[in-house]
Amino acid sequence: MVRKQTFSRHSYMLVALPGFGSWSMDYQISPAASARYILIKVLVPMTSAVGVRCGTDAVRAGAEKNIDRFLFDLRDSPNVQSVVDNYEFAHKEITNFGFPMSSRSAFLVRPDDKSHDFINTAFYNAGYVTRMFTDELAAVAWLEQEVPAPGKKRDWRDDFL
Repeated sequence: MVRKQTFSRHSYMLVALPGFGSWSMDYQISPAASARYILIKVLVPMTSAVGVRCGTDAVRAGAEKNIDRFLFDLRDSPNVQSVVDNYEFAHKEITNFGFPMSSRSAFLVRPDDKSHDFINTAFYNAGYVTRMFTDELAAVAWLEQEVPAPGKKRDWRDDFL
């Protein structure tokens, strides 16, 4: 299936192949070429409604491919919600669609975008392993690194921002 989509003044052709990803007007989801993480490219400002839709689809894609690591590309998606709404999402709404607490999620943001800082902290406080990045290669390296086995010496940064 092919669809033409326009962002700003640029047009893109989006191609969805069965088993290789999905897209909507708000986001695109696909497994990474390495098959080690799911890529979620958000194309609109981030709200709880967008988070529920793309999160549900990301969890489904991860389950289908047996992947529990996620790269949320938010460089074109500032968070436009209040602190209260972000807290509610991180502590309540995310559990409604079964986002795995054992997963690892990287949030790729623009260097000048601080709008995702609070929700990243809220996710951590709710027990999720998340980290924010402004460098895509660093985000991918963090997602693809091996996690130490339980009981092995860990670096505290493995679990925090």
